[in-house]
Amino acid sequence: MFFQHNRTMMKFAGFSRFAFDWKAAERGMAGGAYLRWLATTLAGVYLLVVLYLNLSAAVEPDATEPTAPAPTAAATQNTPVDLSEIGAWHLFGQSPDSESGGDAVAETQLQLKLLGIMFLSKEPENASGIIQADDGQQKKYRLGDKLPGGAVLHAVEPDRVLLRHGERQESLLLKKDSVHAATATE
Repeated sequence: MFFQHNRTMMKFAGFSRFAFDWKAAERGMAGGAYLRWLATTLAGVYLLVVLYLNLSAAVEPDATEPTAPAPTAAATQNTPVDLSEIGAWHLFGQSPDSESGGDAVAETQLQLKLLGIMFLSKEPENASGIIQADDGQQKKYRLGDKLPGGAVLHAVEPDRVLLRHGERQESLLLKKDSVHAATATE
């Protein structure tokens, strides 16, 4: 019986020796580099297959989804667009009712140019104006901001901004031809 038990232990020891050699291979001996290469290659192939399947599903049109007909020659002709209508689109919001009460404010003598006016909310204190200084620098100014030349932005209206320059109130007008100037140059 001892002999039989010893023989079983030897078989187990042989299997253990095989397992030990396998671990030695994993540690970088003999076949370990091959196993790492094989695992890396299989992982790379798997990732490529998954990527291909995801991209092919995203690129191929769905058969149940109707496709639009090709445009006809009449539809592809360029029709002229009236760019003067862009001003009525209110891209930057609409101004609240004016509180200044009239046009009696003199135009400023400062070398400033009003390029645009933005009303992004119904609150008048959130309105701003884009003003260009005489050096060509453009900046967005909000109420209370100091402008080049010492003036302070006092109010923003649909066609002008009101400035407080010292003790005087002055206006800086948004030139009406600035919208039409873009259409003339195209």
